[in-house]
Amino acid sequence: MLISVWLYACTKGLHSAREIERQMDYEPALRWLTGLRPINHHTLPDFRAGHGQPLRELFEDLLAMLLKMDLVKLERVAAGGTKIRADVNKKSFRQKDKIEEYLQFVREHLDELERQETEEQVTQKQQKARQRAARQKEDKLQEALQEIERLRAARKDNKSKDPQASTTGPEARFMWTSDSGVAPAYNVQITADAAQGLIADVEVVNDPQDSEQLVAATDRLQQRHRKYPSEALADGGDTNHASVVEMDERGIDYYGSWTGRNPKPGGRGTRRHEDDWADKFVWDEAAKMLVCPQGKRLEHKQTQRPKGRTVSVYRARAADCRECPVKQLCCPDLKLKSHGRSVSIQDYDEAVRLFDAKMGTREAQAIYKKRAPLVEFPNAWIKTKFKLRRFSTRGLAKVKCEACWAALAFNLQRMFQLAPELIPTG
Repeated sequence: MLISVWLYACTKGLHSAREIERQMDYEPALRWLTGLRPINHHTLPDFRAGHGQPLRELFEDLLAMLLKMDLVKLERVAAGGTKIRADVNKKSFRQKDKIEEYLQFVREHLDELERQETEEQVTQKQQKARQRAARQKEDKLQEALQEIERLRAARKDNKSKDPQASTTGPEARFMWTSDSGVAPAYNVQITADAAQGLIADVEVVNDPQDSEQLVAATDRLQQRHRKYPSEALADGGDTNHASVVEMDERGIDYYGSWTGRNPKPGGRGTRRHEDDWADKFVWDEAAKMLVCPQGKRLEHKQTQRPKGRTVSVYRARAADCRECPVKQLCCPDLKLKSHGRSVSIQDYDEAVRLFDAKMGTREAQAIYKKRAPLVEFPNAWIKTKFKLRRFSTRGLAKVKCEACWAALAFNLQRMFQLAPELIPTG
């Protein structure tokens, strides 16, 4: 009964347990589903977010049935992400020192509550409720501190701003949303099957970037169905050298688009300097060095091997660049204290070169254009029809449940449209 109530509530855009409880007094469908039994607003949210694994199994069971009905084929899938706001206030984000001060205050308050005797005007039940609320706040603050440590460990640049975490929803992150604003949100990743546009996989992460989500989505499909999809479509946020190589390693025919963060193969040197001067450097095959337009040699300093490419860095001597007559054209912003201008040469893996050549064809472009209608339709449906533009729960585990309810409701609605004979008539 509770499953039916929540699925129906999703289709009507109802995400507040209190509102559902209120409408049960007069809304015909809710009265029929519950058999006129009252359900309080505590039972509803506890059920919605308290059964993550069984809910995931229910979603997978429905997907298995759709596969058996041939409504899902997993031959071609399209992946994409959408940002849904978290139930967190921007002002709740604090740095580590502020959270520690607040935590100390909460602990002192909790100690005081546990020491003091129950006042005459406060019942024992109310006293325990106050203590419980203080302990919950203490737990949230400790989670926020742990989240800050995780962010620090994952940070590549130690000079960047000290990370912050929310004191009410530590796992939420600031992300760019569809209304061009920055707000606490979660990244909902949806993988749609090309056969009928049904959702084959849904996941929620707190990583603002989509760069690592495509491979994870295809791996989840393989674990669930023992095979990878034959083709995968994704936009520029998912397309990078690493994802192209990993799709090739999995035997998946991948179609995507490059972005400014992930430049197309070809061309010499990185674009650290906003000019074309790097293309004027010449490779000396005999000396295995780069030679600048003024005839000065750049020695090899290091070789980096990120996934999908090899980057060789060459650097000139500081003295050569200081005395160079074209310094203002070549490296105007370089201080030239310890070293001169550096130039990188990138060599791309075969899979990257083949992918770039493929995406230059009209056939590949025509296939790629089918991505947006496939994956953006369920994203738009969930946000507009289901009105899920802001999560009602807090914490990544509960948010995943909320997204799974929406995906399950979407697939059921779509299934009954495609196979109306399944609709009960009795």
